[in-house]
Amino acid sequence: MRTRHVYMIGGSLAVLGALYLTDPDRGLTTSMLLLALVTPLLAVAFSHWSRKALHDYPEADMRSLFRRAGESPVGAGLALVALSIVVAALLGLFGRAAHAQPQPHARALALAPVLVAEIDRHWPDLPQRAYVPALISHESCISYTHSRCWSPTSRLRTQREEGAGMGQLTRAWHPDGRLRFDALAELRDRHPALRDLDWATIYGRPDLQVRAIVLMSRDNWRALAPVAAPLERLAMADAAYNGGLGGLQRERRACQVAAGCDPGRWWGHVEHRCLKSRAPLYAGRSPCDINRHHVVDVWARMPRYAGMMRGA
Repeated sequence: MRTRHVYMIGGSLAVLGALYLTDPDRGLTTSMLLLALVTPLLAVAFSHWSRKALHDYPEADMRSLFRRAGESPVGAGLALVALSIVVAALLGLFGRAAHAQPQPHARALALAPVLVAEIDRHWPDLPQRAYVPALISHESCISYTHSRCWSPTSRLRTQREEGAGMGQLTRAWHPDGRLRFDALAELRDRHPALRDLDWATIYGRPDLQVRAIVLMSRDNWRALAPVAAPLERLAMADAAYNGGLGGLQRERRACQVAAGCDPGRWWGHVEHRCLKSRAPLYAGRSPCDINRHHVVDVWARMPRYAGMMRGA
């Protein structure tokens, strides 16, 4: 290896190691930085393939043009300049596409002031305000163009379960028809601010849906007060939103008694102590798969809403 190879590879590894060791979010921030750095490579690759596809005749081969340009023929040099202009244009086109952040859904933008007001009122110490809209996006958006995306009338109904609205507040029944649990009723009983929310009004009250989501998430957050790192605590609160606080606390206990596992850290620790069923439930995914994916997916959606929350 030449000196420059040692410098580039060794230096890059040293910087990466330092970034991970000093990452306050246990590697999450560094991973997002690496993703941002790798994204331009997609633009370079697509530009290269597009250039070759558009100039698929032998005379446009850049290697031969460089060879001929070295012999000083003006034509080869001009052809090389022309190809360079095409490559620069393609890089500009694909580069913008690679870095473009999808815009929040129109319904999300309309509800942004409500989101901010409810967070200010009920959860002002939320460490990442983009978390709430990212959670709503996960719960209601099968895709960003789906009719149920950010819709207060979004509804998932089976014979034994009903999930309502943007937060998919759920009630479920036993096989014999008896009510098994009602998350909406439990929330209303705990919080006077939700006294007007019930199964008759929920689909017509997006403001109360947002309030219920904020309060339910805040309750989980407060129950996890011993967890010191804010983003680890928020990740656990999200797992509890999907799978229940009791289940999350059992998994933290399992982590506590496992060698090398820190119950105060989600990523790489409690994350890997899933006690939920691993039997396939929906689309081949088990309750354990669904719960762990919930946290990952909500985290991936948060950057989309950061600007919206600041602007609101």
